Amino acid sequence: MKLHEIEFKRRFSINCYHNLKLKLVEMSFYKDWVNDNRGDPYPVLSSDGDIKESVGLGKYTVSSATGGKVSRLLGEFFPYGMYEIEVDDIKKADVGFTITSPIGNASFLVSRNTVSINVPNVNTYVDLDSPLRKGDALVLHFYTDGCALYIKRNNAYMLIVAETGGELVEQGMSPNVFTELRSEKLFRQSKIFVTCGVEKGGKAVISRAEGFLSCGHSQADIKPVRYEDGTPIVENGKVWMTMTSRYETGGCQTVLSWNYTTCEFALEGALFFDVGDGQWCADVAASVIYDRTASVWRIWYCSFSHNHILARGTSVADPRFGINVIDAELLPLAPEDGDRKSFVGFPGDEDPDLIFADGKWHLSVCRNLPEDPGYHYMHFISDNPMDGFTYVDHTPGAEKTGGLFIPTDEGVVFACGSDFGKRAVYDVYPISDFSDCHNLKCDYDDGGFRGWGTIMMLPVGSRYQYIWLTFDRHNGSRDNWSYGNLYAFCSDTFKPEKK
Repeated sequence: MKLHEIEFKRRFSINCYHNLKLKLVEMSFYKDWVNDNRGDPYPVLSSDGDIKESVGLGKYTVSSATGGKVSRLLGEFFPYGMYEIEVDDIKKADVGFTITSPIGNASFLVSRNTVSINVPNVNTYVDLDSPLRKGDALVLHFYTDGCALYIKRNNAYMLIVAETGGELVEQGMSPNVFTELRSEKLFRQSKIFVTCGVEKGGKAVISRAEGFLSCGHSQADIKPVRYEDGTPIVENGKVWMTMTSRYETGGCQTVLSWNYTTCEFALEGALFFDVGDGQWCADVAASVIYDRTASVWRIWYCSFSHNHILARGTSVADPRFGINVIDAELLPLAPEDGDRKSFVGFPGDEDPDLIFADGKWHLSVCRNLPEDPGYHYMHFISDNPMDGFTYVDHTPGAEKTGGLFIPTDEGVVFACGSDFGKRAVYDVYPISDFSDCHNLKCDYDDGGFRGWGTIMMLPVGSRYQYIWLTFDRHNGSRDNWSYGNLYAFCSDTFKPEKK
């Protein structure tokens, strides 16, 4: 069964809009930790004035007859976390977060009508379009380029201000004021606190305070986590996928599990990369394999944070679960006039993929060619999965993206997205010849351009099925790289012929 002869059937499309989470910290409002002296889960950072606190029935209440403020520890600050406080009631008060760090302190507070922001070099107020309501949440999200502040209402995130969105930049705030906290040395010394300030006769009631990693506005750059021969790892009826979780700007490399005969996804983990400078970088488009011959996890990815070239590393921990940092090595940077067929790093290289087939390691690299402008997929082979690759061939045409080596019952093929100017063009090549191009077919396409050729042959009972998960370029924010929606297609089930 050749992939380009199948008419893939649309199964579903979905946008996982911040509805998948990986919890980092939480403040619980059931035990009375205010008055009990047998524990101190949320220590006081500071307390001013005559403050009265109470905890019970899932709520935390702060009030005062004369006015005051209190800040209690939520937990360690993580530079890619999303933090939410849900307000049950607020009167003559404000609630929010205070962050302490070696580079300075910051606070983000919301009252019924206003958000106040106090960060290094900026102290400003932003009026809300409509007054805060019962059940609304103040949401603070950090990412590579800064942070964004939202009011969450009925599960919709309404942007109040984004550090890189212009509003705060215009008031003198550096677009990268928080990027220093990507340093592990710094963020391990940083804390985030829940802060409540009340005026005379005021009251604030909070029903939830937590921090988590989010799947973002949108998801893209999907690759299955596989064994060295390209077989997707299937456990408990699920496959694991690396995906870029897209935020207000930028994103990070998350890992989702998918019950692939359904539409059920779960956020399982996230990968960050350190190339030796101590920074936890949110680079993406990772190809993650478990090499059973060496009992090691191998990872290739694009280091957008360091000159947009490829990097590689290994993991001791299972990178599918939890938050993991990968010590990685950048490819040596090519000379300015370097041969594009050389195995070195050229700025702009993207979307690598790795497989062991026919006794060799095969690596695909998405690379611009000056003699034939646009992105092509370069095919390299080596006896070493991490180094020493030599050029074999490359794809014709231009604007390729999202390539994946795919084991099929007809042998290994390579599939990728293609063509900025056309709707939903997907190419398929035999691994032995990147010039022999065919196109995928489907009953309802994704409506976009340059999606990813993420196709997997997966068991379904006593049969198999080709399942294809890709995405469109529909943005989730003002940022050009905040796409997309997810699309699932499938073939009919089949029984592979015994070889």
